[in-house]
Amino acid sequence: MEKNKGKAEEFFSKAGKKIDELFSEISSSNISEKLELKERLQELKRNKESLEKEFNHFTEDNKEVFKDIADSFEESFEDIKNIFRKKKNQNG
Repeated sequence: MEKNKGKAEEFFSKAGKKIDELFSEISSSNISEKLELKERLQELKRNKESLEKEFNHFTEDNKEVFKDIADSFEESFEDIKNIFRKKKNQNG
């Protein structure tokens, strides 16, 4: 679950950077471009908020599935580590 939160945080961090870039563009544009960019910015904010809510609902609804997947990955990594250790010990 923590890895998924990290991905969400990364996604929203990138979205925030894009919004900051748009603010910068708005500051240096002419009036018609500013209005267009302002509308686009508002749309992006709405989309970000909507995606955030959907992602939170999705992760909450599928918390157990994410845990099972994470547990499976951990088990697989442990199995792989054990195989390499055995192989290393056999080769001396």
